[in-house]
Amino acid sequence: MRERPAALMISGSGRSGTTILSVLLAQGDAVLNIGQARDIWAGWAEDLICTCGAPLQGCALWGAVRRAAFGDWQAQDFRAAETRMRAFVSDADAVDDWADTAALQQLATTHAAFLEDLRRYLRATLDVSGARLLVDSSKTPEIALAVWLAGETDVFVLNMMRDPRAVACSWAKRKSSGIARKMRAWVSRQRRLTRWGDADGLRHRALRYEAFVQDPQAVLRDILGWVGEELPETLFTGPHAARVSWAHQHLFPPSNETVLAEKRQDVTIRAPQDWRALRNWKLHLTALSQTFPEGWRYMRAAGSDHEV
Repeated sequence: MRERPAALMISGSGRSGTTILSVLLAQGDAVLNIGQARDIWAGWAEDLICTCGAPLQGCALWGAVRRAAFGDWQAQDFRAAETRMRAFVSDADAVDDWADTAALQQLATTHAAFLEDLRRYLRATLDVSGARLLVDSSKTPEIALAVWLAGETDVFVLNMMRDPRAVACSWAKRKSSGIARKMRAWVSRQRRLTRWGDADGLRHRALRYEAFVQDPQAVLRDILGWVGEELPETLFTGPHAARVSWAHQHLFPPSNETVLAEKRQDVTIRAPQDWRALRNWKLHLTALSQTFPEGWRYMRAAGSDHEV
């Protein structure tokens, strides 16, 4: 049993199953899914609607956290906090080596105000919820770094990876623009997370999306065991089927809109295969050209039977 509370930071690319993974991981009584911590400041400023049905300011969880951590802060105060967060992310991205202690100390000194915002948020979330483990699916590696520097919790970083061709096709379904830019973000994050994994004292591992959907029960049990928690015995009703409770899920946009809108209780975990269709060849080429050579290596390691 851990002596300190922990944060499991799911990092990597969007459209990689991170939202449903976070929901499944947070079915135990001591685990709280906090969604995407990077979006909490804007969420409070705009008073977005939580999956519990209440605006964040009045949500039983996030309203209480806001009052405990920030008292009478108004929308402009949260927007200022978001600006501080974005400045941290930008400067953290410019640090080449996150294992460089001196560089991280300078980053922490420069952004002391944002890290204090984050500490207050984490402390209040733990106190209000009573959770031992927070699950965050921000995906942005810099947010995981910030939580690590904040020092309020033990930090476990899970690098969630998915075939970049599948990621590109998933983004295209949402009619997203800038697919090439999103693919460059895919490879940039993979390089960052791979290098950061060598930092002393960091708990870090990678998870392939394809492994998750092949045997979700084994993967979830392994991840929860890694962070010192247990998989609820009643969660899975079959090899790929789970019965999900939304009673303690307090998520808000822009977490995966489809997952939030549907709030399915009976969930089937399977990998879509339509992205493999030859009609998507242009997206495949974009994905592999923009992520070279990591994307090609990932495709080969997956043993894909679909060639571009």
